[in-house]
Amino acid sequence: MQGVILDPNYATNHWMYVYYSPKAVSVNRLSRFTWLGGKLNMATEKIILEVPVQREECCHVGGGMVFDKAANLYLSTGDNTFSRSSDGFTPIDERPGESPRDAQKSSSNTNDLRGKILRIHPEANGSYTIPAGNLFPEGTAKTRPEIYTMGNRNPGD
Repeated sequence: MQGVILDPNYATNHWMYVYYSPKAVSVNRLSRFTWLGGKLNMATEKIILEVPVQREECCHVGGGMVFDKAANLYLSTGDNTFSRSSDGFTPIDERPGESPRDAQKSSSNTNDLRGKILRIHPEANGSYTIPAGNLFPEGTAKTRPEIYTMGNRNPGD
């Protein structure tokens, strides 16, 4: 589990958002659950967003979340890049087989959700809409409209 946040209307809807890494799937998942009776009701899971990740090597998956006054959800995602082999330099390695050590796949890629701060507006049915003012308008080729900022190494809470 990378992050947990309560819905702004938690007192009435009992919704909790969880960003986690499911077993045997190469994604990090943002889901909404209902918390009732002192426990998380797993049967209420609504998968909202999945962020593809590599699990060959560790590092930088993010997971901090916050809501703004308009009930837009901000989710931080790390660049999912192992950098210890870059000796403190930018982790860029274009050699075959070195993708886990190449941040070009993620933080600088406009069509990838890693290495970003995402901004979405969760809807009651478990889907989401895109708030006006994100980095790329919906329908812009080779981009993801969820991206609010990009080029982040490992944004936190």
